[in-house]
This record gives sequence, structure tokens and C-alpha cells, in this order.
Amino acid sequence: MPVRRAVARPRTTLLAAAALVLGGCGSDASSDSASGPTSPPPTTTSTTTSTTTSTAPSSSPAPSSSAPSGGSSDHPVVTQPKADLLDWQAVPGTTRDVVTVGNDWTLTVPSGGASARLQGARPVTIRAADHFTVTDAFLDATHALVVSEDRLAVDPDHAVLVDLASGRRRALDGRSTPPTSVGGTWALGPDRLVHATAGTAGAYCLTWLDLGSLRPEGRYCVPPRNGLSRASITEDGSTLMRFDAHRPSCRTLLMRTDARTTPLPGVTPCTGWDSALLPGGAVWSVIANERRVEVAHLFARTTGGWFDLGRGTSGSLATCGGAAYFVRDPETRQDPAALLRWDPATATLSTVFASKGRGNAFLSPPRCGGDHLTVTAFSAAGDQQVTAPVGAP
Repeated sequence: MPVRRAVARPRTTLLAAAALVLGGCGSDASSDSASGPTSPPPTTTSTTTSTTTSTAPSSSPAPSSSAPSGGSSDHPVVTQPKADLLDWQAVPGTTRDVVTVGNDWTLTVPSGGASARLQGARPVTIRAADHFTVTDAFLDATHALVVSEDRLAVDPDHAVLVDLASGRRRALDGRSTPPTSVGGTWALGPDRLVHATAGTAGAYCLTWLDLGSLRPEGRYCVPPRNGLSRASITEDGSTLMRFDAHRPSCRTLLMRTDARTTPLPGVTPCTGWDSALLPGGAVWSVIANERRVEVAHLFARTTGGWFDLGRGTSGSLATCGGAAYFVRDPETRQDPAALLRWDPATATLSTVFASKGRGNAFLSPPRCGGDHLTVTAFSAAGDQQVTAPVGAP
């Protein structure tokens, strides 16, 4: 089942862009000789809008009998969303807390990030150490992962992995093998997790760990003045973003499969942002205007072809229940902030949530808890934190 991380303290896309420029990452590929995870790994890609010529072959994949046909990579079929609202229910408590719901569990990061509360059959509270703040919290059907970051940017990240069935807790930090890094991307998947670590000669790396043993299953490294970010793991594999220190940064979306890390097909070089693998294909976002990095354009690929999903908000892509979800900010004062779903099985785009307020309204990135999706909406008409079942992937 695909999972989605919950960002404990949502970071704006503008801050993310600044991190890209400071960390940097180049378009020239580099990896060490370690083998990768056994499941499909992340791929680098960059993409542009549908009017831009793609670097991938223009022929479409063979159509599937179960879904509409798409276009080619350089002429994707434009899709328009239809209303299909989910059965949203209010999440108790304040919207200042970041909550992820799923599989009879609730993972809450109270405002300030001093701790995380896991409520369910075996409740547990995970407290951040002195000078640390909880920055990421993930929940799926079998595990919870809580990550804390040093506010002084001195000590490596601390993380606690909780087995929901047994209650067993295991720590990951600077003394682990491999050690965590000071900050960096994290992701939780059905049978593995990924985190940033240091390589040799100043290289920056991501390492994949088996959830059962926490033994490394491979890594991918880039040289100095390059970085890796926005890791994602689904049952269909892993993706990540590589970036360099240029201004603007050149960003490449990657997918990792069979211990190989390769560019995500159909993405125009240097423009990618979010990405995830889905059954039979992938979904990703690109930035068309580097002066407005918060505005993204999303695309998808299935066995039936290539699709243009339209405008979205960068940093908001999540997968849950075998589908992809992303936020679309209001374009006019009459528009609500909306949450859209891309279903690769039927090649359909749907609006599944709309904020109460219009115009000055925005949504948090959606948070997948395995069989539920949770989202927080902020507007002058009233803030909301709601969750809805999406079914098992």
C-alpha cells in the first residue's frame, strides 16, 4: 500500500526552493557501487507544461483495456476534474496540530513539534530531545515513523520507528549504520524506509533500509554541490529529486528500480519537483516559472498513455489507496482551495475536497495513513481538519 509522509510543521514551497538553491544538485548523475533496494527505486525527472517538447520518446505506451487512452509524452491528453467528494469527517482538536488518521490509529504532532502522540491499540508518546523539533511524521498500516531535527543544525536527525502490531520501537540517529544526516529527506514505504546519509569525499547520499531488520539495502549518492530531496516510496517503487547549486537549480526527477536509479521518463530536464510511482506508471509536477515555484503543473503516465493534469501546488503531491492526490490553490477570488485525485486505473481526475472559504484559502499537503486521507484547510470562512476513508491500496 502506498503511504504518504505527514509533515509535522508544514514548510512553504518558497522555503523549499531556498533549500534547493542552498543545497544544490546537478543534472549529471552519480552513484556509488552499493546495490539498491529490491523494490523499484526512484527516478530523476524534470518536466514542463504540455506545450513544451519532452525529452522522452513521443510514442505512447500500449493502451490498457481498463482505462482511457492518453496521448504521447509531448502531446499529453488534457484532463478536467469532475466533482467526486469523499466522505469527509472532522478530526477532533485544533487545526494547529498536524494529525494523520488511518487503520484505527491516529498520529498527532501538537503545535510546536515538541512531541508526537500515537493513539490506537498501543498508545505511545515520542518526545523530541532538547534543541530538537518533530519535523516529519509518517503512518501506514504497519508502522509509524517520527523524525526530529536539530534546530541548531548541529546534530544528525533522530527518528523512532514503531511497529504497530507489536509496539516495538527502534531508533535511528547519528550512531546508526548508516548514520542519519543533519536534516534531509525521509520517506516510509510498505517494506522499507529511506533517509539521507553522508557518503565518502563529501558525497551526499540516500540509503534504503529494510523495515524488518533496518539493514541497508542500497544507496544513491551525488557529489558535492549536489543534493537529493523529496523522496517517495510506494508499492510500485521509489522516486526522488536531484538538484544542483545553480541559480536557478537544475532539478532531475529519478526513479529507482532493480538497484538502478534512472530519470523518470517524459519529464523535461531541470524543471521537476514532486513525483511518485503508481500502478502502471507515474505522476509528477514541474515548475514552469522559476520566479513562482509555488505554482506547479502536473502530468501522469499510465499504460494507456500520457496525461496533462493541469495546475497544482508544488510540494503537495501524495499517494494513498493506489491513487495520487494534489492541491490546487484558488485562481480567482471565487475559487476554493481544492484537493484533486488522479486515479491511474480509470485515468480520471476528480475534485474530492473543496475549502469552505474562497479566494484567500489554502490546504496543507494531504497526509495518507494507509486507508484514510487527512487534510487541513485554512480560510477566512473557518479552518478545517478532516479525514476520509480511501480504501486499502
